[in-house]
Amino acid sequence: MPGVTYDDAPPLADLMPWSVAPLRPGRGWPMAPDAASLRARWDAFVRADAAGREVLFGPTRARTLHTSVAQLPGCGGGTGRLARENGPCAEPVRVMHGPFDEQWLIPDHRLLDAARPELWRVAGAGQLFLTEQGYVPDAGAGPPVLASAVLPDGRSPAGRPGRVRPLYRRPGGTETNVLPGLLEHLSLRYGTDVSPEDFLAWVLVAARAAPAGPVVPLTSAADAWERGVELGRRAL
Repeated sequence: MPGVTYDDAPPLADLMPWSVAPLRPGRGWPMAPDAASLRARWDAFVRADAAGREVLFGPTRARTLHTSVAQLPGCGGGTGRLARENGPCAEPVRVMHGPFDEQWLIPDHRLLDAARPELWRVAGAGQLFLTEQGYVPDAGAGPPVLASAVLPDGRSPAGRPGRVRPLYRRPGGTETNVLPGLLEHLSLRYGTDVSPEDFLAWVLVAARAAPAGPVVPLTSAADAWERGVELGRRAL
């Protein structure tokens, strides 16, 4: 954008230090465009005999019908072995499946190879997730980062999913995941209060892809910052 240079721009990883690897579901059937389909799939699974459950489930090294795990934070779902499960389906929740594609997911920890419980713990009111889109040389000018209020699975059209960076480290929109002291420094520089949401809006429009991960320039011009934040909030 005008007034911004990308020479020596700091990495996003330095500006938003806490990141989590993308979800790794391990199987496709716990996700669908509508919640009713997921409940029907679950009902078919629990009605099946042992051999049928094995086929429907799709075991992996991380999850089998005999895996026992804790519930995901804030979600339902059993904790016993799926081989003996006969209870109702956990209430499906909205997730972001790649760029701009909201889907429904059964939030049962036993169905997901790598569910990333630390992301579920901080999801909810006030949270925003920034998802890196992965770097592919000469792939065009697609956005290097995307933001969503619902939990993203981290899927990238590039085939190389990047990290997920929550804006807040704790539930309820508390403890900002921004380099300590940076928001205060920017507030003094621009002569206006810079909120965590302002910073994320700036990242959305100013970030650029790089081999080691997105980089984000920080302009010294207050007017450039103001224009960037306005554009970022529109995008958000």
